[in-house]
Amino acid sequence: MPTTATTENGSAAAAAARGARAQDEAANIQDNIERLRGDISALAQSISRYGSEKTSEYSERASKAGKDLADASQQTLDSLTEELNRLEHSLATHVRRKPLQSLGIAAGIGFLVALLSRR
Repeated sequence: MPTTATTENGSAAAAAARGARAQDEAANIQDNIERLRGDISALAQSISRYGSEKTSEYSERASKAGKDLADASQQTLDSLTEELNRLEHSLATHVRRKPLQSLGIAAGIGFLVALLSRR
């Protein structure tokens, strides 16, 4: 029959083993937490770099679209200016060739505008 001292020694040894296992588990948990912190930090840095790259990419696209729009607008303005100059020259030529007819047309248009504006 085991003596009380032996039982107490066994209980103390079992308690010490449980305490050692608990400390090992706590250390293991702490290591896992530290590893997770490192992973989260690395993930945050990766997301930050990705966001910066995308911001630069979209900024470049917007800048290029703005330049393209400005170029297209300038081409359209140049084309319209050229067309207006051509029409002005054509009108001036027509007035020089047929001044009385041009005067009659201008008077007729003025008369119509006056009639419409009175109503």
